Amino acid sequence: MLRIGACVALLLLLVGCGERQESAKPKAPPKDPKIAAIEDRIAKTSPEGKQIIEKVKGMKQEVNGQQSGKTLSEVADDFAQNKEPYNITAIGWEASQKAATARWKIIFNYKTYSDELLAAEWEYDPKADKLYPFEQKNAPTFWTAPEQKAQDKKGK
Repeated sequence: MLRIGACVALLLLLVGCGERQESAKPKAPPKDPKIAAIEDRIAKTSPEGKQIIEKVKGMKQEVNGQQSGKTLSEVADDFAQNKEPYNITAIGWEASQKAATARWKIIFNYKTYSDELLAAEWEYDPKADKLYPFEQKNAPTFWTAPEQKAQDKKGK
């Protein structure tokens, strides 16, 4: 009987310690409310908006009438992987249709190397099938000069 009582006491002690160890685990830090708001807007993108995002990511934006040398997706990937001083981290893409013009507002949300949250915004005109920077600070930085053709390089 004494052995059974000792075993039960030992078992209760072990179970109690196990509970304390689980509660002592560090909890994940709370999510940044700004990132949570961005992720909420991204989640609200309609299925049609998601199709437009995929189309636009494969397009080359125009800045001052000059088409970029790379697609939006290529430039964003380049900034994330190959541009050492930038090292952006993509948060995600969102799209919404503008009621007045039937054009699309496309936003690429990202975080810089210094943890600054930024957004680049473009306007997509489905009638003209053209993509333009809408805000003038971040979106134009995703433009790259077109590469010259081999003939142009030799002849000039």
